[in-house]
Amino acid sequence: MRHLLLVLALGFAAAAQNVIDRVAVVVGNQVITESEVVLEARLTAFLNRQPLDLGPAQRRAAAERLVDQQLIRNEMQVGGYPMPAQAEGDAILRQYRQGNYTSLPAFRAALAQYELTEDEVKGRLLWQAAALRFTEQRFRMSMPAAAAQSAGGSSGGSIDASADRVEDPMDAWLKQARAGTRIQFKKGAFQ
Repeated sequence: MRHLLLVLALGFAAAAQNVIDRVAVVVGNQVITESEVVLEARLTAFLNRQPLDLGPAQRRAAAERLVDQQLIRNEMQVGGYPMPAQAEGDAILRQYRQGNYTSLPAFRAALAQYELTEDEVKGRLLWQAAALRFTEQRFRMSMPAAAAQSAGGSSGGSIDASADRVEDPMDAWLKQARAGTRIQFKKGAFQ
């Protein structure tokens, strides 16, 4: 009997040490946790060089972005769109760091301020590269020929103007994907 009580006590102690992450959003049959929402808010503030705000409105905005990202990931998987190689991550992170910080210690200080790791930032930058490639491959084809030619730069069109043309089909697709997917936001996660 003592042995059983000891096993139960150790089991409860181990369970108490595990942090349980609450579900924030359900997208189809996939779950987005509160910790993922907070990480998204931290990464966005860090990359945009904005003050960190983890209030309910910012967490809700982060959750909305994660829903869109999950829908894009699903489409990339179904359509066979490749993810960038992990080896690209180091180069992308180095390029980002050199373009935005005067030194490695300054970069690391900023990471500490936002409670982020280099791997988290690298993962986000890799995801952004993958999403950009997906957007260009998937939606550039739906642009009219003259717009696609302009987007390629052969007629001197601006990159910003071509990006707007690519965004419109992407926004329409996201709206349609959201309408066709069960998305449930858990109220308790955004209070």
